[in-house]
Amino acid sequence: MALRNRSHAPGKQPNWVKQASDVRFIGHSGNGATHLQFELPSLEVAASTVYEQKELFASGRPDGSLTGLDLLMKVVADIDASRADSSTFDLHLLRQFSKLSRFFKRGPFTGVRISGSESNRDQRVSMTCNTVENSRNLYGRTPTPQRTRIVGQLDGIEASTQRFSLLLDSGDRVAGVYPVDISDKLQTLWRKRVLVLGTSVFRASGNLLRVEAETIDDGTNAASLFSTFPVASNGRLDPNRLRKSQGSRSGMAAIMNRWPGDESDEEIEAALELIS
Repeated sequence: MALRNRSHAPGKQPNWVKQASDVRFIGHSGNGATHLQFELPSLEVAASTVYEQKELFASGRPDGSLTGLDLLMKVVADIDASRADSSTFDLHLLRQFSKLSRFFKRGPFTGVRISGSESNRDQRVSMTCNTVENSRNLYGRTPTPQRTRIVGQLDGIEASTQRFSLLLDSGDRVAGVYPVDISDKLQTLWRKRVLVLGTSVFRASGNLLRVEAETIDDGTNAASLFSTFPVASNGRLDPNRLRKSQGSRSGMAAIMNRWPGDESDEEIEAALELIS
């Protein structure tokens, strides 16, 4: 998420993604609690091809001395705080966090505390059932991805992460990702007006997170009508909103053993005989 603006992408993963997630167990200790130690490379080492390039996006890259585990800590912190406008997670990542409920329900653990790496040693976060519940709530609040058509100037391309920046007629910028098979084509469209067809992906707040392009073509004659920020048209159904407590006069209790009408027993019997 931090480098590619998406937690999952189709196709083969870049080598730097595999290296950044190369977590190795190196030991354990503890007195009343289990302490596990892991080792993994820093981002600037694992993703050197990314950090050698000039930064394209105003949001900036994470500190290269951090590790993938440090980035995970930021995700956990934002989910725990229910930061709906966070860019550290998307729908796919929230869905993965929600699966942790099985870990807490079936195992003896009530939480996992994560401490930062050497350059981030003062930071700690705890992953608990509350984290799982918040991830479900944020997932339920996130609008469904929708088809989009957007026009603007192709302002930047980052080949190592397959990201692009689109400058709208208003001067605003839209961040997007593109499929690897159109990489060569984008070089010829750089700084030109283009038409992007794809899918808009939103944050839990409803604000745009990214545009997932399927095609990017010359848009010299494309209308300015489409040079606007994609807006979420609907929200995702949150199952929690449908769960209501039931009492003696609500839910199933309100209709069990009752006829949903004002007819008397005699009128009902007469009607049944008429149609039998």
